Amino acid sequence: MRNVFECVDAQPAPWWALALAWWFLFSPVLWMWPGQRALVDATVSALLFSPLFLARPLLRVALPLLLLAGAAHLAYFFAVHSDVDEFFWITVLGTHASESWQYLQSYRWQDGLQLLAWAVPAVFCATYLWHRAPAVQRRGARAALLALLAPWLLWVGASAAKSNSPAEAVRKIDRIYPMRLPESYLHYAGTAAHLHTVPAVAPPAHVAKADVVVVVIGESATAARWSLLGYDGADTNAALRPWSPSLAVLRVLANGNNTAKTVPMLLSGKSLEAKRGQPEPASQGHFVTYLDQARQAGFQVASLSNQGAGSGNESFFHIAFRQRSHHFAKLPEGQWDGALTPLMEQVLQSTGAGAPAPLLLTLHTYGSHPQPAKRYPPEQARLADVYDNSIAYSSSLLAQWIARLDQLQERRVVLLYISDHGLNLPACGGQYTHGYARSAHEVPMLVWANQRFQQAQPQWLAQVQAHAMDTDMAYDNRVFQATVADVLGYDGAYPSAAAAIARNAPLPDLRIDGQPYAQMYPDNQCIPF
Repeated sequence: MRNVFECVDAQPAPWWALALAWWFLFSPVLWMWPGQRALVDATVSALLFSPLFLARPLLRVALPLLLLAGAAHLAYFFAVHSDVDEFFWITVLGTHASESWQYLQSYRWQDGLQLLAWAVPAVFCATYLWHRAPAVQRRGARAALLALLAPWLLWVGASAAKSNSPAEAVRKIDRIYPMRLPESYLHYAGTAAHLHTVPAVAPPAHVAKADVVVVVIGESATAARWSLLGYDGADTNAALRPWSPSLAVLRVLANGNNTAKTVPMLLSGKSLEAKRGQPEPASQGHFVTYLDQARQAGFQVASLSNQGAGSGNESFFHIAFRQRSHHFAKLPEGQWDGALTPLMEQVLQSTGAGAPAPLLLTLHTYGSHPQPAKRYPPEQARLADVYDNSIAYSSSLLAQWIARLDQLQERRVVLLYISDHGLNLPACGGQYTHGYARSAHEVPMLVWANQRFQQAQPQWLAQVQAHAMDTDMAYDNRVFQATVADVLGYDGAYPSAAAAIARNAPLPDLRIDGQPYAQMYPDNQCIPF
């Protein structure tokens, strides 16, 4: 059967049909941010790229690229409510195959339908243009298309005159769709180029408060499902309750809803986004982490991870743990988080003889990452809900690790836990998945200190517990790195959870992507805008 478009190849298509089909391929920006500005951006972008009609071979190269760009923009936007950014590339390039498959299985069906609502007609439009777009012969039409090359020539000339880097040059036109895609990749590549640079770190201002600091970074656990923070659907933190007198649990705002965006904040107290627009050499000092601070303070630094990545596409935290630790180990793919326990014991044993050096140990868990039912051993399925089971399993591990650390009676010991981000609950998408609901941004933070530490620092844990008593969320996740730094003897730009701050003292505004968090969920906990 002849292709339905081939039978009319000899007849020129109506100009308005070609224009509408072409415009639709630039419409993802309007699907993401409906409004007059997006309509103008889509229309101007389609016009600026229309000189491709001067050469059909170039047009046919562009059509599949526009389909891929649109699918990438919308698939990412529907999942995390964000335009493509450096974290899109970090996630895509740093995710192994099994994790990608799990992510696809947890993709909300509503979002999949929205994606298809654009993709199906977009494929039709691309096919129509492939077969029906004629080689432009009319002198007036060719002159108009050639005139539209002028803005591109001016951009190239101005960028060359100012000696702009490719990233700086593309950043100036990232409102032209789909230039945000290459702009974000160039920003990602520029950031990645500096991740291997270990910055110089000033010595601590004070003597370290602890001899052993254990940092546990969780994954995909929302504060909304922590029973110690008020969840009454199940006692997900039952294993931790015996330790309540020496615990403090806070509700904290995450700076994003994906690991690539949030873990750098937990390590350094700053976001990778802060590099945008800064001169590249000056940005190298941006990535001072608590690992660097601990080394400068004389601590042995060990990092154990249950989050894998290919060595060629490591995220910042993979690089930081491997490069800035005296000892680093990564579990093979598919292990339960409990497999970190014997590795932790080996580290404790190796630093327990004679006069041991102070120790900073990081445990990076897989937590409740989608799919939650695969995040705990079958015998741990004691609750009705799979997500609750995953949090209960993480709680049991935290309790085990605290019990082991409590045996170090001659050393001052502190354990800090935080989740990188939460998840959308089923009410906000039909299943547990990454998203942009309130539950995806509010995470639990836990602090435990042994008796020896409390005797040496009688007010420290009490102050954290006092802040934990506040019913309103006062901190964002910068407080985690600030609290670790405080234990190590450093003063931070953000207040530690143990700082003696008046209850109503102003803290830095709680914001996500520049928007006041308090205004994002006025009525509906699922849809912030």
